[in-house]
Amino acid sequence: MYRIITVDLDGTLLSQEHKITKYTKKIIKLLINKGFYVVFASGRHHVDMIYLRNYLNIKIFMITSNGAKIYNLDNQLIFENNLDKDIALELLSLRYLDQDIITQVYQNDQWYINNNKIENNFCPNLSLLRYQFLNLNKFNFENISKIFFTSNNFKKLYKLKIHIINVLNNKVNINFSSPGCLEITSGNISKGYGLKLICKILGISLKECITIGNGMNDYDMLSISGKACIMENSDPCLKYALPYAEIIGNNINDGVAVFLNKKFLI
Repeated sequence: MYRIITVDLDGTLLSQEHKITKYTKKIIKLLINKGFYVVFASGRHHVDMIYLRNYLNIKIFMITSNGAKIYNLDNQLIFENNLDKDIALELLSLRYLDQDIITQVYQNDQWYINNNKIENNFCPNLSLLRYQFLNLNKFNFENISKIFFTSNNFKKLYKLKIHIINVLNNKVNINFSSPGCLEITSGNISKGYGLKLICKILGISLKECITIGNGMNDYDMLSISGKACIMENSDPCLKYALPYAEIIGNNINDGVAVFLNKKFLI
């Protein structure tokens, strides 16, 4: 029997327009009314996730910025772990001058970027936050929850990932949330760590968790859950890494809501 339903957002629960559809909203509310605990686990900034939660008018746990901040059912911050100041400085200096890559930062309630070229996979409409330009000479490197690099030059991003792993190893947690978005957080946290913490708080076993995702930043929470489901539109690397996971529908056609409705409500 499953008691916790954990879902990623972009590419998973959200539509192709990065929104919650009316049908998905209805199914989530029915599941909560039936007694399930719902967890939203995303790389998104906590401000955007709190807005989504308020829009749905529901009580859920939230794992934000890939686990850097975790919120309980009462919207209270119950866990926070930011990047070390020296590591943040090193990461932000790596590709600051590279015009093919956008360096992006989540710090407290702010969002910083070093360039806003659309060809670098820049999507400002995905956040409620208004970005500010990053000036390393005047920047305070404390309280950074996540640093991420976006580009349509996938080869450069992959080489950057290998470089960061070689230099920082387990001091950071690094994954692609999508082919054009490389995300880095503290090595002490992840979505999986967040799920373990929530299970401990609720006194519920990980075996009673069903988890749904689509990117490599979802791998660890999928791998520790009682049941792992991945999207039809998932990263091929995730499908390869989790051959036993059930492949469900596409996020374009409410794949998560359709699946959960059939499994738990009909």
